[in-house]
Amino acid sequence: CGGAGQAACTEQDALDGNLYQLYLELGGTGEFAAVGIQIKVAGYTEANPATGQLTTKFLENPQAPFSELKIHLNGGPRAPIDNPAVCGRATTTADFTAWSAPGITPEGLSLPGTADATPSSFFDVGGCANPAGLRPGFSAGTVSPQAGAFSAFTMNLSRADREQFVKGIQVDTPPGLLGMLSSVPLCGEPQADDGHCSEASKIGTTRVASGAGSHPFEIGGNVYLTQSYRGAPFGLSIVTNAVAGPFNLGLVVVRARIAVDPENSSLTITTDETGPYAIPQIIFGVPLRLKQVTVNIDRPGFMFNPTSCAAQQITASISGSQNATAVVSSPFAAAGCKSLAFKPSFAVSTSGKTSRAKGASLDAKVSYPAGSVGSEANIARVKVDLPKQLPSRLTTLQKACTAATFDANPANCPAASIVGIVKAHTPLLPVELTGPVYFVSHGGEAFPSLIVVLQGDGVRVDLTGATFISKAGITSSTFKTVPDVPVNTFELYLPEGKYSALAANGNLCKSKLAMPTAFVAQNGAEIHETTQIAVTGCPKAKRAKAKKKRPKQRAKAKKADNAGYGRTRS
Repeated sequence: CGGAGQAACTEQDALDGNLYQLYLELGGTGEFAAVGIQIKVAGYTEANPATGQLTTKFLENPQAPFSELKIHLNGGPRAPIDNPAVCGRATTTADFTAWSAPGITPEGLSLPGTADATPSSFFDVGGCANPAGLRPGFSAGTVSPQAGAFSAFTMNLSRADREQFVKGIQVDTPPGLLGMLSSVPLCGEPQADDGHCSEASKIGTTRVASGAGSHPFEIGGNVYLTQSYRGAPFGLSIVTNAVAGPFNLGLVVVRARIAVDPENSSLTITTDETGPYAIPQIIFGVPLRLKQVTVNIDRPGFMFNPTSCAAQQITASISGSQNATAVVSSPFAAAGCKSLAFKPSFAVSTSGKTSRAKGASLDAKVSYPAGSVGSEANIARVKVDLPKQLPSRLTTLQKACTAATFDANPANCPAASIVGIVKAHTPLLPVELTGPVYFVSHGGEAFPSLIVVLQGDGVRVDLTGATFISKAGITSSTFKTVPDVPVNTFELYLPEGKYSALAANGNLCKSKLAMPTAFVAQNGAEIHETTQIAVTGCPKAKRAKAKKKRPKQRAKAKKADNAGYGRTRS
């Protein structure tokens, strides 16, 4: 393919075994030139699709004697073939058929002839360990480190010659390094598997270098954000159009799943290691020998930095073709956190209608100013102290779900352990996050924890608040780890009911309820204040039915009464 008068090699040519063709041209110089002889011999090479072993055939050779034929294939960085990847004896076999080989006449009679010659040759391959090691190079980070700001993200992975080939890649991002998923239309199936996602779903590009030596072949591709994949809420379709000069090996599609950690919302991106969408080791008989991968997630307004400037790492686990695993990392830290504002608002209310049977309610809401992404730090820690008029309800605490049951599946927790509901809006996702609030008992803790479960668009986030009840009966809840994720609003509602979280001491309508509150930001900023709890549903004070009489009016009335009394007596 690709020769004079031939079309470029296509994917169908590869399937048909016609991908690689050779031409031997003899003559034009020396003795052949003197007599004007020029010989062209056509051949083709078949590549085993599973092993890459090459078999070259010349089936239409001229019937001419020769004493020696030497074929030399160029070496160097652009050599057409690589040495074997496995050390030891490498044997080449041959099968030569003479013009005088045995045959069959048209009448079906056998003709005697010369048997095929089957010589072989070998050479030794050395200089490699058994099994080969895997020590990949790795670097990753955002182009601009400004805290909370949007920035392109780049990852580079490299492998040296004589190391195991790359079979799989798993990348773990630090908390707070996220993507604005709500801004990207997700590619669905079967487009993601076929490699035909629309441009609207594109979030970046790739650059891949394959082959041995100092000058591997480089080719580019695209990265698309997809709907849920293999149990994860989101996925990637990494598409490369494998065209090298006249050779077209078609679209190569690698799939990856994107999992979200339920505790800190960090991302884990994992490529397939098996199946049709794994990183290919060989395509149509061509061993890829992946040497370098560069991924650029550069869609404008997509990736953004954490609002914490703590020293962190981007880690990766690289799987090798001979089952080696290499864990690599790249340091990462945002900068300029102190310039971020921290002005969340906090409002709390309760209902004045309480009872011994149904306890008391509480409604708490945190709000951020509109358009605060990139200009405000996110919340890292929260502590609230409830007033003694709103104590924890001990009978409900005793109904807490066990940690083992919750960790296995919160849906299996008893109904009595569900004490509220929660909802949140984040600019990251196109949907609202909602879910139940549980009391969960962990071994070794004096009191059950309050765990908030937020779910939406396949994403789950758990917020755990440690509960403490003082000797004075004051309940405090401390959320020690809040994900570095921007939110528009967050609302927690603990209703009245048979299994309410709170009870009521006295008439709440006649009490002034105050809640000491502490907010700590991801950038270290702190807010300490006393939040007044509004009491709703209280009856209005009744107005007096009659006005009190003035002093002059009272004197006239008394005189009239006396005069009337005298007339009656007369």
